[in-house]
Amino acid sequence: MSGIIVFNFDRVKKISFPDKMRIRLLTFITVVFVVAACQTKDGRHNADHFTLSGQLDNAVQLEMQLQELTTSDLIPVDSFRTDTMGRFHYRGRIEEAGYYVLRTGQSNYITLVVEPGEEVHISGDAGDLAATARLEGSPGSLLLARLNRYLMNNYQKVDSLAAVFRENQYSNDFTEIRSRIDSAYIEVYSEQQEYVKKFIRKNPASLASIIALYQYFGNQLILNEDEHFEYFELLSRSLSEVYPTNRHVLDLNRRVSRHRRNEARRQLAQENLAVGSEAPEIVLPDPGGEMVALSSLRGKYVFLDFWASWCAPCREANKKLADIYSEYNDRGFEIYAVSLDRNREQWLQGIEEDKIDWIQVSDLRFWSSPVVSLYDIERLPFTVLIGPDGRIIQKNIDPEELEDKLKELIGDYQSFSTL
Repeated sequence: MSGIIVFNFDRVKKISFPDKMRIRLLTFITVVFVVAACQTKDGRHNADHFTLSGQLDNAVQLEMQLQELTTSDLIPVDSFRTDTMGRFHYRGRIEEAGYYVLRTGQSNYITLVVEPGEEVHISGDAGDLAATARLEGSPGSLLLARLNRYLMNNYQKVDSLAAVFRENQYSNDFTEIRSRIDSAYIEVYSEQQEYVKKFIRKNPASLASIIALYQYFGNQLILNEDEHFEYFELLSRSLSEVYPTNRHVLDLNRRVSRHRRNEARRQLAQENLAVGSEAPEIVLPDPGGEMVALSSLRGKYVFLDFWASWCAPCREANKKLADIYSEYNDRGFEIYAVSLDRNREQWLQGIEEDKIDWIQVSDLRFWSSPVVSLYDIERLPFTVLIGPDGRIIQKNIDPEELEDKLKELIGDYQSFSTL
């Protein structure tokens, strides 16, 4: 109900009504105020409640569980049973729009997007709820059902591809068949990704689109912030207008803001790490606890190596670096290795096993170490070759490239020995 009804009670008092008429008038006024108080802007009643009702096949006195999907967890809400005809009716309290999971078994469930005041009607087969559920009274839930059914259809295509793989894995032309299977899988995945993008663009004001934004295909996210950030920004803007205080929208806003900050930091780091820029300073303790500054090696070519004892490619690179270090160390070359270990014993054991005799430092803070953001490290190993003037010559250089570069910069052993 829109608008405000104003009564001039001074005028009412001046009018004389019979007792019965007076009682009816007061009753009418009371009803008007109660109805106005119980209605939402769009006319729905019971805005602090929602109802789930319906009838399911194969659901005689079946227990149904209701869970809420929060921003961090799936929490139990309530449980109820169908009657002998498969009918059910549940009424629950709700403060804001949110996600709910209604299940009849561990792997048999549907996800709902429920708004305050909605009366959701559900029908279908309790034995296969996800595939057969028919929904009424909840636009967001209907959208989500379409999204999930499209995903299920593509999963069926993948299952068919897996069957072809199993049938032909021992055939003579398996290599060719596998190549075709891989191409077909990529096509199915791309089809699902395009559907999700279209779904979000078409429904930017629906909470169902947040589920689409974080949908997985197998164990792989369909959209990610690095490659598809425009979809995260689109939903953050549009949903904030409709649900400015909703916790799911606020969580999305935080993620978007965090990604923007990280991108700004990454861009700044990349500018600071450009070839020709001065290498950012690092001062960390060696195994003996003595602080060693990267800048203390000015005047030498320095191979800055970020590694860890748990990083297999790093350990393999250490073997190759040992030969390079032995050949060039007395000719103005040094290695400054920064470990991202978090366990001191494992770090020291790695040094001993790899017979490392170059500079080793670490704050044992794993990926929380300040050097990670300082050098924009996303994976290990990460390396930087620094010149005698402290400026960056090259990044992400492997041992083979390093040896060729040192021959170019310093010269090989024969030419050096003839000087």
